Order: sequence, then C-alpha cells, then structure tokens
Amino acid sequence: MKKDGEIYYNFPAALMYGFWQSEEQKVKCLNDVINYCAYDAWCNKGRGGRVNEEGFNQFICKELGLTLFNNNVSKDGFYRMTAELREKYDPDTYKGLFFSISSSMCFDFYKNPKTAEERAGLLAYLATKSIIGQRGYTKTNKFFLTSRMACNLKTQNELPDEIEKYRLRYHFDKLKSSLYVIYKVAIYSDKTMRGFYVSLKKDADGNPDILWLAQQVESIRRDRDEAKADPLKVALQNVRKELQKSSDTYTAPNEQREEHLKNST
Repeated sequence: MKKDGEIYYNFPAALMYGFWQSEEQKVKCLNDVINYCAYDAWCNKGRGGRVNEEGFNQFICKELGLTLFNNNVSKDGFYRMTAELREKYDPDTYKGLFFSISSSMCFDFYKNPKTAEERAGLLAYLATKSIIGQRGYTKTNKFFLTSRMACNLKTQNELPDEIEKYRLRYHFDKLKSSLYVIYKVAIYSDKTMRGFYVSLKKDADGNPDILWLAQQVESIRRDRDEAKADPLKVALQNVRKELQKSSDTYTAPNEQREEHLKNST
C-alpha cells in the first residue's frame, strides 16, 4: 500500500514474534515480513495469469519498492522456500492481528544493527499504530501496549522477559519517550486518569500534536460531565444500555426450541 509517497507493508503481527530477542531473530522476522508481503502482492495482482511468471521477480521488486528480491528467485523457487509461511498466513484466509510498517523503516532495521531498546521502540510504535487503527486517537495503558508489543491481540498477564520489563515504570517511561521523540507519537495523560491517550496526528511543524489530543480528551470529559449533570441524559443512556443487553442476550424462537430439545434429551 502506498501513502504519502511511501510504500507500506501490512503483515500478520505474529511474524514479528521474537523480534526482541537478538539481531539474528530481527533479520529472520523481517525476512518473513518481506516474503509475506511479496506473496500477498502476487495473490492480489499477479497470479491467475495477470502477470507472466517469468516476470515474477521484477513484479515483486516493483510492488515492494526493491532493487533485488531474494537473488532473483523464480516463482517456483519462492513457493518452495515459503511453503510453511504461506500455509500458515495465507492472505485469503488469515484473520489475525496485523501490523503496518513503511518500507524505509523496515529496511533501516533490516540493514543496520539495532540495540534491544531500539527493537523494543519499533515494536511499541507498531503496537501503538495497531491500537489506534483508523481512529484519530485512543486510550490505552502499559499492560495492553506491552501485550501488543509481544504480538498479542488482547492483554496478557505473562510476557517474554524482554517485553515484561517494560511494565516497570522506569523502562516504560523510557519507551514512551522513544515513541514521542523518535516516532512522533502524541501522548497525553494526567493524574486523574488511568492509562493515557495516544495519537499519530502531527501539528503544522510535523511534531506530535499534543494540544489537539488534549482538546479531544477535554471534550470527552465535558460530554461525560454534562451527561452526569442532566438526569434525562443519564436515564436515556441507561435505557440504551438495557436495550443493548436485551439485544445481546436475545434468543430467536427457533433457537429456543432447539435448546429446549437439546436439554430434554
């Protein structure tokens, strides 16, 4: 996917599992990311006769913004070397958590040595982007963010030691500083809230737009306070909640009959 003149790679987050362990594992993870994106591009645009298989390598280079792909591997050779990856993460069927990274950022980490803190910083950035999704901002906390860094969709109590340490305040504060300084993530919190808000929005100078984020948070608070102060609004909110509960627990007559027959046998 292209955005603002940059190519972005969208891939299963699970391919980054172990990225934090070592430089060797870092390279392996990014190799898997590139191979997955190559196969995804081929599935979307290449296969089915739309691209001559002899032009497979050239096609992948163009789609991913590369000058060389796997030493000019053929399509058959690529299929053999990625059989396990393609079976496990088939773009047509895989429904798990996805990350997104720019090609320039991907190859910066691929080609250059990075410290453990730098690898953790990238994971925190990818995790933050996935948490925000299509929204302009959202609220999160260190437990959810570190779980997502370890490629989990939901909060996990136990994490690999290399990620677990970022649940300690000292390390987590350093991680948030990295998100702000290096990755330009706007972060807002105060003493009255649990967790913190994050946004990728930038101001006119290209810096994290903390002022805008703070304004969104204050708007949420005003709406909440007004609702509490207005009994009618509170009553309407309670009615909506009860209707939603009824909708969630409603069982159609046919389903009720089937359940009754099942319980009576």
